[in-house]
Amino acid sequence: MKYFGWIFLFFIMLYILPLNNRPVLTGTENCHRQITCEMMCGNRTVPVYQGELQRDRMPMANWLTLASFKLFGVNRFASRLPATLAIGITALLTALIIQQTLRDEKLAALAATICMSFSLGLFLSNSLPETAIFTMFVSGASGALFLATQEERFNRRKFLILVLSGIFTALAFLTGGSYALIFPLAAIILFLIVEHRTEELLFTIPVYLISAILPVIPWAIAVSGMVPGYWQEFFSFSGFRMSLGSGAPYYAYFAAMLLGCFPVIILLPTVIMAGKEAWGRLIRQPLCRFAMTALISSLMLLTLLRNAPAGMIFVAFPALSLLIAMGIQAYFNNGGHHRSFNWMLNVWGLFLLLTGILETVCWFMRDSLIQEYAASLPITRLFLINLGITSIIGGGIILYSLRGNWRSRLYLYFFSVAILPLAISWCFTGDTLIRDNYLRRIFCHAETAESITDQQ
Repeated sequence: MKYFGWIFLFFIMLYILPLNNRPVLTGTENCHRQITCEMMCGNRTVPVYQGELQRDRMPMANWLTLASFKLFGVNRFASRLPATLAIGITALLTALIIQQTLRDEKLAALAATICMSFSLGLFLSNSLPETAIFTMFVSGASGALFLATQEERFNRRKFLILVLSGIFTALAFLTGGSYALIFPLAAIILFLIVEHRTEELLFTIPVYLISAILPVIPWAIAVSGMVPGYWQEFFSFSGFRMSLGSGAPYYAYFAAMLLGCFPVIILLPTVIMAGKEAWGRLIRQPLCRFAMTALISSLMLLTLLRNAPAGMIFVAFPALSLLIAMGIQAYFNNGGHHRSFNWMLNVWGLFLLLTGILETVCWFMRDSLIQEYAASLPITRLFLINLGITSIIGGGIILYSLRGNWRSRLYLYFFSVAILPLAISWCFTGDTLIRDNYLRRIFCHAETAESITDQQ
């Protein structure tokens, strides 16, 4: 249990503490808040944006944000909390599937920590809330399907796990549309084909699909009565693009994956250096094979269909974090000499140290072009000095720990990952986060509507 305490502490430090002061990076976050605020004042069945029904959006993410508004009030923290918790729950589900199959708490904690360390997860937690919540439900559905296939016979436990997977899929459908069915089915079908167990699809898929469809029926009936022709348009080719945004070219998914892996990508050489023999043992484990099929199927679907935003690639990251964690564990269990691990951590520490020194120097250069360029940002000087000092501390600690054991260096690496967003968040204020007057009026209107509802 102490390792799950580490997961919780890391999540609080990396996600919760800086949550209220993170900058608004895209207009999608403002749009999501506005739709939720309009839901508070009127229709809650179909998302409404500036008085117009949004036929290409699903309501689950807004329902969760609305519930957060009811609990914590209409504010920035409440609007970001559901997506942030979704990233944490996704990491926890990754840990639980390891715990249920391999009974290895250390590996489970490592995989969960890696899953939370991806920069794409930090970006999605407040910029693309629908994608973060969608990934959580899809991870739950895929993981439950895998656990169901590990039961030797069709018993009560297997049936309940399939029902749970269907419920996760129904919630994912209400968040992101038909992709909720495509990703889990593609992963489990490819896995069973690799395992030469295709006959299991005959009773697994029907139970799963029925469990996924039944919870959606009440909402589907309500929508068909409120919006004529909704389902005809939904099942058309244009409607199949779903609610998570416009499409992206195939190379955008690989670019998003490469950038989204930072800074975990520092650990990849260690995974590769585990060796063929170690990976041969890992591939013999069903969980490793399932993670590979889930990763491959997700990449194939996104690049072939190309009608989802680039951030949707995050659905592949739980499987990727599992493979990275297993590779790191195999590297050290296989008697690795720690050279590639220490070398890459030294590169990371040196990068932090040098960038920290550069940022601190730029803070003193009042008349430089960098300062002029950044003068439009109200947080420039505080941002530079805060990030510079934090980078110097993080990089210095990692370099100083060169003679320490690999476990302590790994903990220090994740510590450096967590303190950077936390330090940056202190540089922002409420005025720099929400500067749109229309959005201010929406928040004020929602607060007024909430107070009237409470009085009634």
